[in-house]
Amino acid sequence: MPEFNPLRFPPCACPRCRGGESVPDADGDAGEDSPLLLRLRARVTEENGLRGAIRRAMG
Repeated sequence: MPEFNPLRFPPCACPRCRGGESVPDADGDAGEDSPLLLRLRARVTEENGLRGAIRRAMG
């Protein structure tokens, strides 16, 4: 499987991803993200950072 290339998939331009105003969910509320989703995002961010550190150390 080829490695993910962020240049092929530009960042999302929606207000939620840009850090702008809250966007209503499917339920119609613009509430905060669930604690589970926040933990998942933190884990993914940490893993991406570790992957980058390993890539820099190996290269």
